[in-house]
Amino acid sequence: MHEYSIVQSMLDLCEKHSKGKAVEKVAVKIGKMSGIEPHFLKESFDFFKENTVCKNAEMQIIETDIKIKCFECNRESEIKGYDFHCPVCGSEKTKIISGEEMHIEYIEVKE
Repeated sequence: MHEYSIVQSMLDLCEKHSKGKAVEKVAVKIGKMSGIEPHFLKESFDFFKENTVCKNAEMQIIETDIKIKCFECNRESEIKGYDFHCPVCGSEKTKIISGEEMHIEYIEVKE
């Protein structure tokens, strides 16, 4: 369960950036190909946030779809599932440009 180590890093970052103030919300952007299970991440966060600046914080998860760029027609497209052919021209010459990310989008700190 690598979600634990991810949550530990997130809590450390929240502690650092909140400068000891209570955190009310942590918004996390997770790509559908990131390898992170959003519900496990949220459960881990809720379990490990006790005795931290995030103890009363809510985690908001923003899931991002898979987006590719085609090198044949130069278009960017969202894809469903795991067919990485360009939906416009059918080319296999594509690159994933979104959907693999996982990062904290923002932190809301109590004033």
